[in-house]
Amino acid sequence: MSAIKVMVVDDSLFSRTLIVEILRDSGLEVVGEADSYDSLIETYERCRPDVVTMDIVMPDMDGFECSRALFVKDPNAKIILVSSMKDEESEVEARRIGISGYIQKPVDSDYLVQMINNVMAPDIHYDHLLAYGLETFKESLTQNIARMTKSPVSFASYENFGDHYLSQGITAVIGLIGRHSGSMILDMSMETAERIVEMLLKRAHRNREEVLSMVAELANIIAGVACSMLNKSDKTYSLSVSPPSLFYGTGTEIMSPNLKMDAVTAGTNFGNIFLGVGFKKGSSIWM
Repeated sequence: MSAIKVMVVDDSLFSRTLIVEILRDSGLEVVGEADSYDSLIETYERCRPDVVTMDIVMPDMDGFECSRALFVKDPNAKIILVSSMKDEESEVEARRIGISGYIQKPVDSDYLVQMINNVMAPDIHYDHLLAYGLETFKESLTQNIARMTKSPVSFASYENFGDHYLSQGITAVIGLIGRHSGSMILDMSMETAERIVEMLLKRAHRNREEVLSMVAELANIIAGVACSMLNKSDKTYSLSVSPPSLFYGTGTEIMSPNLKMDAVTAGTNFGNIFLGVGFKKGSSIWM
């Protein structure tokens, strides 16, 4: 495999030299250097690097302006900010522009090289998440149903999900936040939910809110445990969960037009539970 090609942009000769030495010592190929906007565009078009490290404070145009200009030339450019400046405002601006990463000086060599490798490997990470994401959520559902109700779970594939799903009665949607964000859908009939509540509370439910609250909490637990498992396998996923959104009523249609989801039906002693999980490819990695 050929070495990753990196271009270093910094108006400080010393900083450029230091970063170049770090990259070369780590087996990366430095294909160009620039100290201003004028030399940045010319050098980038000539060298066509895989990744650009970009200082913020430079003459004429700062690193944000240079990055925006570079994205005009190449919307697929991968840029990592390497600067003494790093605060919440500049991070928000970097994310908004589409910067792939942000490191504060003085540069830690291992940290910089790891970020470059991660920026260059989004497809590998994403494909791994697609391959193991649903299986991990199935494992979490199985573990938590078994732990809570002492009963088994079996799975059947759900082939006809597409981009929409007709609810059985109660649907919890959990947002998955991270390098590759997504959603988890947990759906069951009101009768299934009532049976689970009765099992857990050892009494009949008192009102609808008790049942809906149980479904929301079950979805939150399943998603949270699954995200923890995925993060343990690869910490760069940085997955977390948003509070569940709950919908109820037969005939409710759940749509996911911008997200390809894989789905299964979980068979339990209380009734069937639909589980759908999907992710979309992220464009940046923040460490």
